Amino acid sequence: MNHVLIVFLDGVGLGEANPETNPFMHARMPALAARLGVPHFTRAAAGTVNGQAALLGLDARLGVSGLPQSGTGQTALLTGRNAPALLGEHVGPYPTPPLRDLLARESMFASLKAAGRAVAYANAYPKRFLDRLARGTGRLSANTLAAHLAGLTLRGADDLRAGQAVSALFSNEHWPEPHAALPQVSAYEAGQNLAGITGAHALTFFEFWYSDVLGHKQERENSVAILARLDEFLAGILSRLNLADSLLLVVSDHGNFEDWTTKKHTFNPALTLVIGDSAPELAARLAALTDVKAAVFDFLGVA
Repeated sequence: MNHVLIVFLDGVGLGEANPETNPFMHARMPALAARLGVPHFTRAAAGTVNGQAALLGLDARLGVSGLPQSGTGQTALLTGRNAPALLGEHVGPYPTPPLRDLLARESMFASLKAAGRAVAYANAYPKRFLDRLARGTGRLSANTLAAHLAGLTLRGADDLRAGQAVSALFSNEHWPEPHAALPQVSAYEAGQNLAGITGAHALTFFEFWYSDVLGHKQERENSVAILARLDEFLAGILSRLNLADSLLLVVSDHGNFEDWTTKKHTFNPALTLVIGDSAPELAARLAALTDVKAAVFDFLGVA
């Protein structure tokens, strides 16, 4: 059985190769640079493909005017439907009722469960978040909402202790419950833990939202530092992932983080990495956010 691991990066596009505006021009990302053969992830490098890896920029505008937003972008990625076109606009950050209905019917998570395939949502959440969700008062991204609507388990501190979940910032040092007594793990070890979850699931999904926060705040030093940590995290994943039967997709929903000239979203294509033995074939099928679901399902052999 094939496996897909999706690492979702909120608000990361491919920008200009300009060190004055783009944090990717300053970051050291040796693991990914060596695998892809490019020193920096920029719009000019999009389309780089080798035997096991590809760097792509996916269309997040989808033929609709206005700046791309998370609600419609994540819904388009998860369902394969042009959510902005269905609404006539880009909306976000949180899903509107029509997006919620679409996610409930057609998200990757719901569709795979209906096909009898196992799906894991690997993020760990603190107890107060899970309690709010149980009360119906929590605000969820489209990704997390889709997981909740599909009946996936949302993981917590116990799963972190068992190495069966990943904290929002990769390592456990910033976990918001100081008395949780969590083991300390590096970003590399967190990546290894995430890769370990994939073997029992057709699809494993992890959402990293902090990139969008940094893009809006324009914290330059932290932006460069988080890219180094991301590289370490992905290196940990790749140290354990069997690329013969597993595919790693690093995907985003819109641009933001990659441009220091604006605190708003951008029109840049959404950063996408495809890593695995099937990367060249899969990369050839990916041009827009709406292409991701079909490519994933074909790799998994799901109609």
